Amino acid sequence: MMNAFANKNSFDMVTTKKENSKGVPRKMADEEEVVEESSDVVRVASAGSEAGLSPVQEKPLAPPKYEVRPGLGDKFQAENVREIMLSSMKEQLMGRQYRADQAPRWAKSISNAVRQRVQDLDMKRYKILVQTIIVEMKGAGIKSGQRCIWDPETDAYVDDLFRNDTIFCYTIVYGIYMY
Repeated sequence: MMNAFANKNSFDMVTTKKENSKGVPRKMADEEEVVEESSDVVRVASAGSEAGLSPVQEKPLAPPKYEVRPGLGDKFQAENVREIMLSSMKEQLMGRQYRADQAPRWAKSISNAVRQRVQDLDMKRYKILVQTIIVEMKGAGIKSGQRCIWDPETDAYVDDLFRNDTIFCYTIVYGIYMY
């Protein structure tokens, strides 16, 4: 058993010292590799450079563009969203009395209308979430809370409410920037 182990190790050492198929010696595991940093340069050769007649021109590459923050004009438009929310709630609920069988349909139509009109503002890379709650006004209080994990520099929300004699409607729109 000792011989098989010794043979295996000696075989591994022999194979690691061999050259690869291109004739380049393989690097041992304990050897350090020196890496030269390359500059971001593209070599452009003309048609005559194949014969070695003209020099190679070097021009720098443009830096990569990664958008991790919205541009100044691309941020969440809170005031425009608030106007859209209020007009959608008024269009749907003005002059109506609370009806428990119709409230879910009204909430859904308000949410869909607000989402569609906010998406028409063309805030690039923002995911729009809309939540609408409609309850009957009977004199009781209501408490609502939200908890979100987000980037306060890019993400935002707008909320507002509509009320009349029998309806209390609360709508909130979240704008989450997609990295």
